[in-house]
Amino acid sequence: MSLSGHADDTKTISTTPTADRTKLDTNNTEDNGVKNDSANNNNNNMREILNKSLTDTNNYYTITLPNKLKVLLISDPQAERFSASLSVNVGSFQDPDQQQGLAHFLEHMLFLGTEKYPESGDYQSFININGGSHNAYTSTDTTNFHFDIKPDAYEGGLDRFSQFFTTPLFSESLTQREKNAVDSEYKAKFKNESRRNNQAFKTLINSEHPYNHFTVGNLDTLKDLPNNPLREQLLTLYKQNYFAENMALVLVANLSSDRLSTLAHQYFSDIPSGTLKNEERHPTLIPIGKPRLQFVRSLIDNNTLSFYYQIDPQSDNYKTQPTRYLSYILGNENKGSLFSSLKSEGLINSISASTSPDYGDNAFFSVKMHLTNEGMEKIDIVAKQLFATITLLRSSSINPLYLDEGLKLSQLMYNNQSYVDPQTLARSLSSRMLKIPVEDILSSFRVETTANKEQVARLLQQLNTENLLVQIATNKDFPENWAEEPVIWKTEPWYQSEYSNNDFSQSFLNFVNLAVTSTYVSLPEKNNFIPESLDLIDEKDDIPSIVFQKEGFTYWNKSDSSFKKPVAMNFVTIRFDHATDTPENILLNRLWSRLFNDSVSESTYTPYVAGLGFSFYPHANGATLRTNGYSDKQGTYITWLIDQLFLFRPSIERFELAKKQLEKDLSNQKSRQAYSNANSAFSTLITKRSFTTKELEKALTSLSLEDLLAFTKQAREHFDIVGYSTGNITKEQTEKLALSLYQRFDGRLFPRTPIEIETKHLTAQQKLHYQFDSTSDDNVVLYTIISTSTQNPETTKEEAITEKAYISILKKLINSPFYQELRTDKQLGYIVGTQNLSIRDTPILGLLIQSPNKDTLTIINAMQIFLKAQENRLKTLPEEEFNTAKNALLNELKTKAKNLSDNAFNEWSQIAKGEKHQTREEWINTVENLKVSDFIRFTTDKLQAIESTNIIIHNKSFPAELIEKHWVESSPSFLLLINAEP
Repeated sequence: MSLSGHADDTKTISTTPTADRTKLDTNNTEDNGVKNDSANNNNNNMREILNKSLTDTNNYYTITLPNKLKVLLISDPQAERFSASLSVNVGSFQDPDQQQGLAHFLEHMLFLGTEKYPESGDYQSFININGGSHNAYTSTDTTNFHFDIKPDAYEGGLDRFSQFFTTPLFSESLTQREKNAVDSEYKAKFKNESRRNNQAFKTLINSEHPYNHFTVGNLDTLKDLPNNPLREQLLTLYKQNYFAENMALVLVANLSSDRLSTLAHQYFSDIPSGTLKNEERHPTLIPIGKPRLQFVRSLIDNNTLSFYYQIDPQSDNYKTQPTRYLSYILGNENKGSLFSSLKSEGLINSISASTSPDYGDNAFFSVKMHLTNEGMEKIDIVAKQLFATITLLRSSSINPLYLDEGLKLSQLMYNNQSYVDPQTLARSLSSRMLKIPVEDILSSFRVETTANKEQVARLLQQLNTENLLVQIATNKDFPENWAEEPVIWKTEPWYQSEYSNNDFSQSFLNFVNLAVTSTYVSLPEKNNFIPESLDLIDEKDDIPSIVFQKEGFTYWNKSDSSFKKPVAMNFVTIRFDHATDTPENILLNRLWSRLFNDSVSESTYTPYVAGLGFSFYPHANGATLRTNGYSDKQGTYITWLIDQLFLFRPSIERFELAKKQLEKDLSNQKSRQAYSNANSAFSTLITKRSFTTKELEKALTSLSLEDLLAFTKQAREHFDIVGYSTGNITKEQTEKLALSLYQRFDGRLFPRTPIEIETKHLTAQQKLHYQFDSTSDDNVVLYTIISTSTQNPETTKEEAITEKAYISILKKLINSPFYQELRTDKQLGYIVGTQNLSIRDTPILGLLIQSPNKDTLTIINAMQIFLKAQENRLKTLPEEEFNTAKNALLNELKTKAKNLSDNAFNEWSQIAKGEKHQTREEWINTVENLKVSDFIRFTTDKLQAIESTNIIIHNKSFPAELIEKHWVESSPSFLLLINAEP
């Protein structure tokens, strides 16, 4: 359960679901409005929403239940899992001052039993065993609940889900227990840089504004108060806000609107009605006469400079989105832009410009930069360049070109949007329904008309120091000349970050207010990459085929316009020897990709805005260049990128900068979420040709530009090429592209056998443990069960698939009990779950717990007791329960591709490896033939370690009691030693 919704997009002006560089909005131009459905006899108030995207095959209807609940019914003919989401207009803004985090805690409590389904784990278990997923989040003013599930269990899911909002139990015992889970959630992110900076930032906010609340909650804020028990506080908040008029419901399924309407009436009509209160007014975010500048000491090697301008609320401007004008220019990365100027001087690594949600009567327009170490030393120059750009923007007349391009791109992207899965669609729309009129619910995803110049001018005038807050987070020296008074450090109470608030100094205000237009910064030019042709081809291939082949060069094609979108994807992999056989070569390959991506960032930004994405990334066999987006001009684009790659030679300055940044990234890895590092450590431990972060850090020290030039020279002189084009592209077009590429490479092509990802050899009944580095105070244990039988060279493909399928089914059968017993009942931690960690033909099951207050031995003992109980339970597993889990797996395997990329990545994976691996059809055939008796035999052998190895990954000292029970300390070098040839 996440605390908040999704992070703001970094560049709000970019709007395509197909570009690689970031996820973008979607936008449209159809007629607005709704249509009454007079033919519907079940619900006279049903209305059809007409203004959907041209590529959207869903049908949208809205109804209002007798209790005044607004409902959106979505008939999705492609839905293979059905979904529901309900949003409530309540969040952390409604937390009582003495009980901060209460709205978030209330979200947790609704999962823990209702009158009809009193068992606290019933909902989760039902969703999980029926192939679904569920979650919830609490933001400043919205709490959202959502799930998806296989079709034949949809009604059962709706029945359980709807009880949250009619008859929750709020058990006293679970209330006292679950607050520990919220406290664990809080502690799990105690050292999260984003959380720490955000909470410190709130100390600059008006103390009368609820935005400065501590929103997660912990044991200090969630407690019984005198004459006001915690359970009573929950009930009060629930009764005050959880009523039909204050909610919005979305149902998405491959069902008729009539049937969906019937389900809505049947399961949600009992939600009580209430009386909407007048919208609460809040003071301005920025208090008058209070500090505007903040320094925050960072725990990691990172330099972030953030500017927040308080602007008018923007939620009512969804039809014109005037802040796009600001983002378009300040977030621009073209040559001559603010980003380009600062990056060329080696001062910043990235820039983003975005608009926050409304926080009452205000919002924030923010510009955030990640500075290099040199940029931190020259932070005055960085700030002056920003203010010079804003001065240029404010002093220039508003350019209709940017407004028109924004409108055209927004509508283009919306009308060619990709398929959105039911749960994502339901979750997004239910929250939006609380704020936007139902007739505009779909069209609000795109710009309908250009913003008028007065709207933009108003925003530009608000980009001034009276509306400005600045935060600098770093572990380096701070620019104390920006502060009016001597710096005094304080400790933020919730995340214990060190911060200092101050007023702007006169010298800082001088270079803000006197900033002159910089000769180094220019405004964007016309975008020439907006597609001219959106025509669809007539060709349709069922499978990829080779269309061009020479020695050392193979190019595949699959013409496919079946998704009715003018998009394509191109893959070109350059395979060369020694790409990742040493730590040094792994790092050089990473540096090559970083430096190349950096070198073309200016030139690729305009195509990216117009819906053409690219990615160049390293891997075990070399490196791959991928393009995606609109098919028009994409062939020319990838050819240009290939030319740039082979011409590219980095400078010593850019090399040293990239090397320092890579060094930072490696150093900061141990500060990631501990459970994430546990998974990475496990993968490194058992995978061949993998190296630890320490080994990489050590190898990086001695690398030079000469090493990189030698590495790339060898890579470009002796390689083979495998390519693949798919989507709205004809065979003839692909042949022409392939010939063009081949002519560039002829004379340097040599056939090469690709390297496969493999696990190190393990023998049955081994018990190993491995400690990884982490800065987290939490205890993390990843307990893995690894099948050793499939490592036999004589194992057939079918046998490998069978064992991996068994692991998938086993995970489904034990996931809910594991969560219920160790998280909900025993309160071992907030992050508790099972994982399918299978690598290639090695089936692996993982059990993971991250705990703020339990020691390693306690966690491991609890895991082993649980596994023993499951071993006994599964020996008499009913066939019906086995078939339910098996059918859930089959439903996942039979899910059809909804977008071009769904097929393309899977097809490319097989093409790049040079052989046909386990296909979906092989998986389906194998799973359909699985029997419960064989599954029971498999689980018995694995859980008893007869045919498996156990490896425990941990971040604290390993218990002596377990060492005495023959658990052996391991390491990547240890496993290499026992795998060495005799």
